[in-house]
Amino acid sequence: MAHPSVPASRRHPAAPDPWLAVNYALIFPGLGQLYSRYWWKGGILVAIAVTSIIFCVWSIFGAHGNTLHGFWAVGWLVVLYSFSILDAYRGTQENYGQRISVPKGRKDIWYAVFLSQVLPGLGHLYIQQALLGGLWLLAGILTAWLANQQPLLAPFPPAIWAFSCYHVYRNFPGHSRRTSSAIALLILGLFITRLVLGNTPNWIDQNFIQSIVPSESMVPTLQVGDRLFVRPSPRYVPQTGDIVVFYPPEALQAMLPAARRENLFVKRVIGKPGETVAVTGGQVLINGVVLSEEYIQSPPDYEWGPATVPPAQYFVLGDNRNDSGDSHVWGYLPTEKILGRAYKIYWPPDRIQPLPGGRQRS
Repeated sequence: MAHPSVPASRRHPAAPDPWLAVNYALIFPGLGQLYSRYWWKGGILVAIAVTSIIFCVWSIFGAHGNTLHGFWAVGWLVVLYSFSILDAYRGTQENYGQRISVPKGRKDIWYAVFLSQVLPGLGHLYIQQALLGGLWLLAGILTAWLANQQPLLAPFPPAIWAFSCYHVYRNFPGHSRRTSSAIALLILGLFITRLVLGNTPNWIDQNFIQSIVPSESMVPTLQVGDRLFVRPSPRYVPQTGDIVVFYPPEALQAMLPAARRENLFVKRVIGKPGETVAVTGGQVLINGVVLSEEYIQSPPDYEWGPATVPPAQYFVLGDNRNDSGDSHVWGYLPTEKILGRAYKIYWPPDRIQPLPGGRQRS
């Protein structure tokens, strides 16, 4: 009895296209290998890339991470990304033989898409559609500039990149709908990846503020030129011992004309609203109890108080007590002037360390 023939395409899956593999690898390391059915290699590359990204973010922004290690991790990710692209191409070749090369002679649809991934419009120029290429290029540059000015427009550049790839695919001479699922997955992955990357600077700006120590008022804890990470949060409630970064209150601006409103200052929280603070005999007393301070440069040689800290204000001092313009000079620090707690010295390399948080006083 004769059996119905099985189409060759079912018996033998089509060989993976080298430039489609490169396009997937360009989105994220390992995806090109997964497309080419190198499951173990692709999965390992994806896992390494994800782990490296997590380690990089933790090293740079985590309180206990080493910023220098994070920068090295960025370099490692560049190497991994480059390897993934080159390997994705060569993995589609027989015996892993041919190195990556630009298609010659007949134009390649996936190479056109690859060029559009690099920059909108390049793929159109490749297939000799100069006017469309120029328009896509202009749209990409314009939306990128607008998104840089207005974060709410951040989804537009990724959309331009993705639709530029889709458009060059549809406009390619002799286009076939046969591989439409491939382009759909590609532009979806491209849009998500570009959206995440495009929003990363905005996420950093919203969650981390950088501050440079301007003076010796916080010696020995902080040195001049130390670069700090600060976590801004409207819900932040300063605790005794916190190192806070703040904008200068009006009293400080009046005493120090060079202090602009946007300048950042750094001091340590000593007294909270409602607490009675006194500086006497080289010691700080909070509600009559001596405050243990292992971090100060030397005991204060001045007398201050006692006085009760008003509501919504804080009493702050520099660790270099006898060379610091702080609350004992210009008064209390209003809550609304506090930007957040400095939690890490992230630079220079020999100074990288976490800054301990304060403690809740009963």
